[in-house]
Parts: sequence; C-alpha cells; structure tokens
Amino acid sequence: MKLDLQFIKHPNGKERLVVLPESHFHLLERAARACLKRGETEPFLLPKLLLDKIAGGENPVRAVRLWRGLNGRQLSTLAGITPSMLSQIERTGKTGSPRTFKAIGNVLGVPLDLIFPHLPDNK
Repeated sequence: MKLDLQFIKHPNGKERLVVLPESHFHLLERAARACLKRGETEPFLLPKLLLDKIAGGENPVRAVRLWRGLNGRQLSTLAGITPSMLSQIERTGKTGSPRTFKAIGNVLGVPLDLIFPHLPDNK
C-alpha cells in the first residue's frame, strides 16, 4: 500500500495543503504519540542504547522502526515502498536507492547517514 496524498493550493499562495486518508493520519498520530510518551522533544535525539545496538551490527532501519513503535507494514506504507522492499532492506541489508532511504529516514525522523551509511562523499 502506497501513501495516497492529495495536494491543494493554499489560499496564501506560499504553500500547499496535504490531504491524506484518515487511516494514514491515525498511523502518523499514533507514531507521534509514542514519541511524546517517550519524552522526545527533538526528532534526532536518539538514546545511547539504540545507537549502541546499531553500532553493534543491528540493522539501523529495523532498530529505529521498532524503537519508534512501528511495524513493517506501517513504515512501508508511510515511506511509499512495498513491505517486501522494507523486509529485504532490514533482513539482508539490501541497498535501495537514496530516494528510498530518504523516505524511510523522513518517516523515522532520523538523518539519512544513520540508516544509509554508504553515501558518496559530497566533495
């Protein structure tokens, strides 16, 4: 299932409004409430225990997804990828496109280099 969005021009002309299915809204709402329950105030502040797990070899996408309280189907829907693609990324370390990882990072609220460490140098 892909995130189905509709964009409407805002009357101020400077931005757009986003319309999404109610089920997707509730998914985002649950994820936000889970963050608040954990006392998160900044999206990129991750606990040392989580970072240690990732440093110890746990797949970063899976580790952050579980910490955020999302199941695989929820994350894949919000990121606009198939559950199969997410499963391959988490299980086998399959490298998707930077665009795919950017979408995942945006949903998880983490910097791209945390979940996609093989970024080319921007030199």
